Amino acid sequence: MSLKKRTERFNDLASRFNNNRLAPLLLEHEIREDLFERLRTAAALYISKCFEEDCYVSDESDILKKLDNEYESIPNITPNGMVVPKRYNTLEYNLLVKAFSSVIESLGINELISSWHIPLNLRYKQGTPNEENMKRHHPTEYIHSDSWAGESSESVTIHIPVFGDFDRNHVLFYDPPDSFEESWLGALPSYKDGEKIAEKYTKVNHIPKKGNLILADFAGLHASTRLEGAQSRISIDTTFVLKIPGDNRDPE
Repeated sequence: MSLKKRTERFNDLASRFNNNRLAPLLLEHEIREDLFERLRTAAALYISKCFEEDCYVSDESDILKKLDNEYESIPNITPNGMVVPKRYNTLEYNLLVKAFSSVIESLGINELISSWHIPLNLRYKQGTPNEENMKRHHPTEYIHSDSWAGESSESVTIHIPVFGDFDRNHVLFYDPPDSFEESWLGALPSYKDGEKIAEKYTKVNHIPKKGNLILADFAGLHASTRLEGAQSRISIDTTFVLKIPGDNRDPE
């Protein structure tokens, strides 16, 4: 798919709701306040089920403090920070998915979506990178497209900051050059193998804020980024395949 065609279909997506267009293939949207509060409450319930004691932690600072203190003993957090659903937190996870779905429904874009990547990711990122994770193939700290890990290059990334220090611990996005080639989005052995491609991109000088969501076409790149003194943060991310104009497949 050419950069022009990608921009055209992203224009169609963006036309469905109010947004701040940060770049041709990148936008930010302010989530309706009641929907965002519902999402935060569901996220807090889900995270609370990860702790050893049976308790509900709702205060943002308390959630982050407990995660920071108990991170090593929580078995369902992956090295990349994904809080993975398990049998004991299925109900809370489903509530989170339902709250997220309400946010998406408010955008009026369901008919443009061909399929979703599952499961929905709730991601916890500490103030400093996990050293062991940096040795793996796909640490999110490297500038990357998720297509390099095998996802469909026709996809769009969703990123929603929920709790924590997003001023100093956030995701940065990168705009493709006019010379963009679709072959750049093929699967790679590791994100590090994409460094030569990433050098061709331009950083978008924008830090996502809590209460907003980011949509980014896979032709753009992104990376988890930390500044000096960063504290931990929690965000939601997933991807969906965006229909190409003329694609009449039913959404899955």
